[in-house]
Amino acid sequence: MRLALGQLADTLSDANFRRYATAQFLHGAGMWAHHLAEVWLVYEITGSAFAVGLTVALRSGLAVVLAPVAGTLADRRDRRVLLASTQASKAVVASGLAVLALAMGEDLPLAVLFAAVALLGAIGAIDTPLRRAFVRDVVIADGVNRAARLHTSVMSVGRFLGSGAAWLFLSLSLSWACFAINGATSLVAALLVLRVVPTTAKVSAEARAAGGRVLGYLMRTPTVTIPLALLCSFTLFGWNLAVLLPVVADKQLAGGAGTFAILAQVMAVGSLIGSVMMATSKLEGLRSLGVLLAVFGAAVFPLAAVSHLIGGMVAIFVVGVIGGGYLSLSNASVQTAADPRLQGRVSAVYGVVFVGARAVGGPILGWLVDAFGSRVALITVAAVTAACALAGLLAAHRSKKGTLQC
Repeated sequence: MRLALGQLADTLSDANFRRYATAQFLHGAGMWAHHLAEVWLVYEITGSAFAVGLTVALRSGLAVVLAPVAGTLADRRDRRVLLASTQASKAVVASGLAVLALAMGEDLPLAVLFAAVALLGAIGAIDTPLRRAFVRDVVIADGVNRAARLHTSVMSVGRFLGSGAAWLFLSLSLSWACFAINGATSLVAALLVLRVVPTTAKVSAEARAAGGRVLGYLMRTPTVTIPLALLCSFTLFGWNLAVLLPVVADKQLAGGAGTFAILAQVMAVGSLIGSVMMATSKLEGLRSLGVLLAVFGAAVFPLAAVSHLIGGMVAIFVVGVIGGGYLSLSNASVQTAADPRLQGRVSAVYGVVFVGARAVGGPILGWLVDAFGSRVALITVAAVTAACALAGLLAAHRSKKGTLQC
């Protein structure tokens, strides 16, 4: 533990990484404040969990469509300039939505909200693989694993503060302020990214071009493919709880926007703690990923039984701790195992799996909630996630056995 903390301290002592980490923190804070306001507004306007699921699908689905472009750009162009550009673009869209929400108040049309969701989804489709691949350009080669784990921790800090801001402003019916926060933090993040100096670990454009096709690489690299498959099962339903939380707050706990924001905030605290714990942990490998996913599935079960705010807070905190730890280990596993020449394209695939599974699972989960209630939906999430974890453990065992035989 002492050695791990010392290594993390060394990573954080690097001014270059601190600029990158601060930009990531700001991105996470603004994104979550915006996202929670967006989700609650859609639910408040429509009263439908399915509509919330469609919102998630609209934002996330564009990442699947734009993935080939995003991965190629991340490997063939200057990541620093591209990342600053995507953050600046996000600032413009979020700020514009804040102005409209402030001016129109409760009369803000759902179509305007969906248009902003689509624009931010398109920007995010390019931005997400860039942010993950950019880690290799920021730190020296042997620091990639630690930096990738810290990436999740830093994002969790941002999520915690962004969720707190959402709780405050949604409780005051000031959703426009959440959008304004996203605009401001994105602008500062863009300026910070421009100050990052790429390290000697950066792979040349010629080497990236010579890396080959990413699909063929994935088919022969189970150390990357199996974590991606497990990530898919994790985000399909388990990490799609944003679709469920408004209904849990409204129906199970008989609360409103404040209760929803409190649950989101508690989950963010848990995610932060889990990611920090994983950043200092020695856990690694496919087996650890499978076991952690199974534990996450088991942790979702109690949430289906809660009827009071305190019980809901405890249950969602545990879910957040395990989920945050899982994301930290998953990201580090993929980023460390990936061929540096294909870092951008592998990061694009990671983004496709992460948000693409959410795009598919969101409407399905929303339909389950509308048709059978949040309790049945939560039990389904727990069972499906646990079953996928078992399948992942079997695949990891067979992969290891095959490697030993070779």
